[in-house]
Amino acid sequence: MPPRAQSSTKRAVPEDSEGSKRQRTESTRTRAPKQETPAKASDSDAASESPAAPTGNDHSAPPEIPRNTAVPAKVEFAPRAEDCIRISAWNITSLKSSDQKGFMRYIRAEDADIVVLTETKVNADPAHAGIESIYRYRYWGIGEKKGYAGTAVLSKIKPENVTYGLPGFDDPSSRGRMITLEFPNTVLIGTYAVNAGDNLKTLGNKIKWNDAIEKHIASFAGRDVIWCGDLNVVWDDRDLAGASKKWNKSAGYTQAECDAHRRVLSANKMQDAWRVLHPDAVGHYTYYGWRGMCRSRGSGWRIDSFIVSEDAMPRVKAVEIRHEIYGASDHVPVVRMLTYQMADIAGPL
Repeated sequence: MPPRAQSSTKRAVPEDSEGSKRQRTESTRTRAPKQETPAKASDSDAASESPAAPTGNDHSAPPEIPRNTAVPAKVEFAPRAEDCIRISAWNITSLKSSDQKGFMRYIRAEDADIVVLTETKVNADPAHAGIESIYRYRYWGIGEKKGYAGTAVLSKIKPENVTYGLPGFDDPSSRGRMITLEFPNTVLIGTYAVNAGDNLKTLGNKIKWNDAIEKHIASFAGRDVIWCGDLNVVWDDRDLAGASKKWNKSAGYTQAECDAHRRVLSANKMQDAWRVLHPDAVGHYTYYGWRGMCRSRGSGWRIDSFIVSEDAMPRVKAVEIRHEIYGASDHVPVVRMLTYQMADIAGPL
């Protein structure tokens, strides 16, 4: 790929989904020692080695993508196909906040069989009449820090086993970042991945996270795995606005993160289901930061994903991004998987 574009112009960048602004910082350079040492590859050379590196063709959301900033008063979707399952994943940036901005309008309209909610920010299992009226099985992952992170899985189907947290990832927030549901034939991993942080200050923690998730998925070898939620990483430069100015500067779009994400998928024979079904789509984002008028400018990121075992992909009939459901959160109810056969989740009914 061509080397990434260089520019000193500052652009507004989205805030990250943990409430702090995604910062774009210039890479630091270490002064060369007096003693000559073998030359190392330049940044542009390193970038060209990564399939996620910017091509120089920066994008924003195309005109047909909605720019609304509030959830529509009326929300309707096509009914699901018979004997099929619908799974939704949505970063809601606080259950309390989104509840006042159309959260239940979407939940009722989608009527998904399983909903993965991330960044719930609840401190205890909530009493929520709307959720309880639809979902019999409710699992709330809550971290140690109050008002931070949080993952939930709401299901109409009873799992055989539920595990909270990411095994091998020793972090206080782990329990609030991952819930694994095991069904007879399928494993669902609902995820709110750690962020590399402002100025990439927690990139080391993200690397540890990637190592742990690779092993966690591998522990279910031989079974279909659906890994979904806010993964806090993009696939390549088609999945964020202004990519060339963010490469190796913004959390979620560094070579360390993108290459590790691809490694996790390759090692476990998994695929990004939305990208497989939309190979040529550009600028279809799931997150638009509140600041800097990102939504109206079409400046976003596709960091919410469904990752599916390769063997299961033929049974995935559709994956969609609910572009119009914006405003209850700075994420849209993200990629939603449609018509995964019910029997493939729960076994004979």
